[in-house]
Amino acid sequence: MSINQRSPDIEMINQVNKALEDAMRAGSAEQLTAIYTTNGKLLPPNNRMVSGAEDITDYWYGVIQSGVTEAHLTTEELDFYGETAVEVGSYVMLADTETADMGKYIVIWKNESGRWKYHRDIWNSNLVS
Repeated sequence: MSINQRSPDIEMINQVNKALEDAMRAGSAEQLTAIYTTNGKLLPPNNRMVSGAEDITDYWYGVIQSGVTEAHLTTEELDFYGETAVEVGSYVMLADTETADMGKYIVIWKNESGRWKYHRDIWNSNLVS
């Protein structure tokens, strides 16, 4: 794993990623939305760009309604550039105990009012449809 060292910031980012995993287990689209900046955007595979809190909540609500119950993130790289960070990693999403999706992601993080949040979130599935 390649991590540009900034220990307190790394811990905050790890906590936000854990909050995403916890929100998926809780089935809470609102908790998922809370990890994004005010102007956050999702760029999901095979879908349109998702912008802003209401749209992000609706998107994650749809994912939860489709049966996804868990997400597991693994950070591979994390580099800091002032008030921005870039994370590269892999994910697995589960529907109960079955793999619903797996792939890789990039998150561009932004420090918003002293808290690290997802600013741009893009992922690509490794599964062939």
